[in-house]
Amino acid sequence: MRLLVGDDVGQAKVIETSRGIDTTQPTSARATTTSFFPPSRTRPIQHATAVNFLERKNLAAVFSKGGLLRIFDPLSAPHSPDIVFSHTLSVSPETDSIALGVVADTTLYAATASGQVLFLNLQNGTHTTATLPGPIGTFAVTTTKIQNGLPTALAVASEGRETEVFTASGSDGAWTSAWKAKNVKNNAIKLEAPIHPTQLIFLPSLPGTFRLIVGTKQGLLRIYDSAVARRPVWSQQLSKHAIMALRLHPSTELTPPEAPLCAVPGETPEKAQLARECALVFADHAEAFEVYSLTQRRSLGLYKGLSGAVLDVAVDAEAGVVAGVGFGRYVAAYNAAGGRALLTRVFTKTAGCCVAILDTTDKVVEPEKKTGEDEEDVWEGMEEVGADEEGTATDEDEDDGGVTGKLVKVRTKRKGGQGKEGGGKRPRAV
Repeated sequence: MRLLVGDDVGQAKVIETSRGIDTTQPTSARATTTSFFPPSRTRPIQHATAVNFLERKNLAAVFSKGGLLRIFDPLSAPHSPDIVFSHTLSVSPETDSIALGVVADTTLYAATASGQVLFLNLQNGTHTTATLPGPIGTFAVTTTKIQNGLPTALAVASEGRETEVFTASGSDGAWTSAWKAKNVKNNAIKLEAPIHPTQLIFLPSLPGTFRLIVGTKQGLLRIYDSAVARRPVWSQQLSKHAIMALRLHPSTELTPPEAPLCAVPGETPEKAQLARECALVFADHAEAFEVYSLTQRRSLGLYKGLSGAVLDVAVDAEAGVVAGVGFGRYVAAYNAAGGRALLTRVFTKTAGCCVAILDTTDKVVEPEKKTGEDEEDVWEGMEEVGADEEGTATDEDEDDGGVTGKLVKVRTKRKGGQGKEGGGKRPRAV
């Protein structure tokens, strides 16, 4: 199993581990960690993903603060990494990177907080940039539809700014606003609900309509359907803390675009029931790292083994593996199904900002076969114990009952009330 962790000092750590390795246990086998790129406190790696680029597979992409994007071979030498692509967006060094991902295995996108977005064609290496109204706090794109090398829609949101969807308006690379969400109604005392989305996920929808899952800093989870309303059609208080990571669970049955999201139309968002099973893996700003069923509106269980806040989560739907990393300086991988069993846990030495699953197969280590020469080398140079040593028993001595007739000095314990004659050294026949 190969995991990639980007840490707060600007290094990309490729971890070679196997199922069953847990470095918190002294008797566990050790994992191999290879660190790429020089440490830099000013350029932490904030996002990472696995990519296939220019017919080369199993590569790693990392997106650092300041708009620096690099694609490299994780199996290359760390002192001279094989960097196959590098590009820096025209943003200030203090600009955070907010998103990195792949659409339909053909286009890689990288977005910054200032609104600069890079689209890289993974098949021919060409790239384009787009500028969106900033600042941006969270970013998402449609993950299945591509037109002219670009996703059909993307969504942005930030503190004080509701979720807004943009679509490409032409071949010039301009993006125009197509839909914007509306805040929920004021509460019972006429106070406006705070607006601060932190996570966005697109769901399948018909052309011209949009469906999104939104997580907020207040721990709320909302689902929007532009074909029904601008306000959410489903809502639930997921946590008391900010939602830091949100991913679809492999068991999720995505609703077809032509089918309604809710089983009974017209219900309030707090009571609405989804028509199909939908589960999410989420982590909040505290220590929650769990699976939540939107259909049942309840938690399905925790992923245990990580301490502190989990900052990023990665999911491999095909292999059924979930990975998490955070402030606890450990990265862990779990079985997505069943009892959410811990597969491996490795100490990273630094706080991880992001995690990516590069490979889920374990290497089979064949035991070394010992030859006859190796067995002879073990006994070579060893002498037989008791051979030709002074004071050792011989065959003649054994005939006498094992008594050699030699005297040795034996120290005995002195009893209370006795003089020196009662203790000391006495000769004894052996």
